[in-house]
Amino acid sequence: MLIERLYRDLPRNLRLFERALSLEKEIYGDTYVSSRAVAEALLCPRAAAFRAAEEEVEVFARALRDRVKYAAMLGVADAGYVDALARRAMRGDRNAVKALLRVGRDLGPGDISAVLPKLKEEFEAARRAAGKVIVSAARGPVRRAAAYVKYAEVYPYAGMGHRYGDHVFYAVAGVGPDHVYLFRLARSRDRGRRLALAEGDVAAAAFRKNNIKLHIYVPEEAIYSFSERPSDPTPRYRALIEGVCRPGATCAFCRYREVCECVGDIPRRRHAGSQKP
Repeated sequence: MLIERLYRDLPRNLRLFERALSLEKEIYGDTYVSSRAVAEALLCPRAAAFRAAEEEVEVFARALRDRVKYAAMLGVADAGYVDALARRAMRGDRNAVKALLRVGRDLGPGDISAVLPKLKEEFEAARRAAGKVIVSAARGPVRRAAAYVKYAEVYPYAGMGHRYGDHVFYAVAGVGPDHVYLFRLARSRDRGRRLALAEGDVAAAAFRKNNIKLHIYVPEEAIYSFSERPSDPTPRYRALIEGVCRPGATCAFCRYREVCECVGDIPRRRHAGSQKP
């Protein structure tokens, strides 16, 4: 589908998705936030709000691609019609963009379950192609992680939003029969688990699943497995929306430290000299 090709080359087609997001806000008033930004709210809601604003176009582009693709896979929308809309949208046709925004808009988790077999076929094909390259070329911890992902938990990945007021919190996760699944790299097991679980809470709410499976890979250490029950993500949603700064040790390497208004309340030495992103 054309919308999928446009999304894959997002930097080149950024203006199209920016226009679509602007129209989305004008008509529907929605703000799109990634599950990773929600997880960051555990550390600092202000940094999470900065991140959410910075990556909103990318998150929205993924959401639009997903719902249009799923609608076509379900037969709710004709693929040829959707491609025609995308071509007209590329030429700046406002009405085509409006029509594209309506495609698949009302799809829910129950609808997505019907396309999971097709998504699994796509996922398996991509996994086999990538595995041949990554596992054969990589060395050390990267090779071990690639091999683990290839043979361990294998689920089709899908995207779905969880609405909270005028915000759509968007999660991309592996989707199993009764759970969502995430694989994450982290510097420490506990921090990785904490952040991944916060992401998993969003995914579980979006896909209406009762369990979360996590694999946290700490390079040169181990791959840790967790199975958890999800918790209510809405307190973190509210924290992110309010965006109150939480001064602390993370300020020293926060990527937004130069623009965050709470810098004046923190000793300058915490902000000086750090080169971490």
